[in-house]
Amino acid sequence: MAIDRREFLKLAGMGLAFGALSPALTRAAEAAAAREPLPALPPLDFDVAVVGAGPGGIPAAIAAAREGARVVLIEEDMSPGGAPVDMFVPFVCGGPRLGVFRELINLLNDRYDLSGKPDPDFNNSYNGKNNWWHPTSFQQAVVELIDAQPNLTLMCGVPVIEAIARRRRGRTFVSGVRALRNGALQEIRARVTVDATGTGLVAASAGCAYLYGNESMEDFHESVGMAVGDGKVQPCTWMFLAQKIRPDARFPLDQLRGSSGMEYGERDWLRKENLAEIHRRDKGAYLFWGTTIPVRNTCDPVEVAAGQLRGLAKLEHNIRVISQAGFSVTLAPKMGIREARRIVGDYVLTADDIIGGVMPRDKIADAHYSLDAWGMHIPEQKKHTPPYGIPYRCLTPRNTEGLLTAGRIISGTKIAHSSYRVQPICALIGEAAGTAAALCAARNQTTRGIDVGELQQRLAARGLFDYTQNRK
Repeated sequence: MAIDRREFLKLAGMGLAFGALSPALTRAAEAAAAREPLPALPPLDFDVAVVGAGPGGIPAAIAAAREGARVVLIEEDMSPGGAPVDMFVPFVCGGPRLGVFRELINLLNDRYDLSGKPDPDFNNSYNGKNNWWHPTSFQQAVVELIDAQPNLTLMCGVPVIEAIARRRRGRTFVSGVRALRNGALQEIRARVTVDATGTGLVAASAGCAYLYGNESMEDFHESVGMAVGDGKVQPCTWMFLAQKIRPDARFPLDQLRGSSGMEYGERDWLRKENLAEIHRRDKGAYLFWGTTIPVRNTCDPVEVAAGQLRGLAKLEHNIRVISQAGFSVTLAPKMGIREARRIVGDYVLTADDIIGGVMPRDKIADAHYSLDAWGMHIPEQKKHTPPYGIPYRCLTPRNTEGLLTAGRIISGTKIAHSSYRVQPICALIGEAAGTAAALCAARNQTTRGIDVGELQQRLAARGLFDYTQNRK
């Protein structure tokens, strides 16, 4: 397949960042600029293709592989891991922590506790402490889990360009993706594709409808939200780690501006009024929500890059103060993005579904986290919600076959998304999507032709519904 300069730039605008081009993208850009066709590699065939090796994609790929499917996990970064690794979000919010995600967290506690030994007070859900792990530890743990699956192929440094899609009688049929691999185009074909990109790139390129930013309450008949939608998304956050490197270093918390942080294993966030106690503990390693940055379009790499420049300017004072005090500062490689596209599915999950603790008949995951919509006031009595269920219908893009969504891009309103966007819930959604994809591939079924009851039985057998069952 050849691609000319105009088409390359069009596709690049859908999600490729030219700010820091990989060698593959550099060669592709040079070929496009010279109006030369890109070379094409022979196609690859799999049962299931998962795009995005983050909190949703990794469990999806592992679950599909454990079902016996031949799986490829495609990641544009040079290493799997997603938000905990490249955005430094190693502190886990929400729950339940079950399935593959529980395996990951238990592995982190057993081998990578920052104290050097497992936390005896640790459990699979919550112990009231600020438990977090170094991003490198997340990287090690996820690689180990992936490597344990013999029929799972991991492809890193491979940006996906678009879905392989065809239209027929008003419906879209997805049969894989096109990607750039070492400067050449390659079709990666699959019976079922799972979009776990975090931006919904695959689904959007297939022509799927999507939601973006704040809606009005009337749009989905919600009891909370905005009277008039403004299309804005939640702000981005640039995380950083601070590590003691000088024996006489004392953390300068009282000199910082606008950055909130935590120590490992404590029950409270870092507070200036507790400075003496912080110095007494002298743990030496701190995780910080460095600064928040509004970005109008988090799917546009140019706007994201501009946001990073603004964020770096805001962080300059804190970085200087912390460094002068005797600590190293390590910025996350990427600014943390909370919200992007939400792909419209056969059902749109609403805030009132969550507030009411609705457990739909086609539930494929339990979820439990507050409505955490940054920048929007939600009454306390509605913000803190009971457990609720994620419908399978939220994973099936409307009028589309052969494609499932996983993670934060599933079908939901802005406020509903503010709850289900956290890692444990994204992981459970991903595990369900991977299991469903493998079942479809094995039986040559469509994503809507699957027996949801059988899917639920398989998920229940792995203990993925234990959280709500144990609360009854």
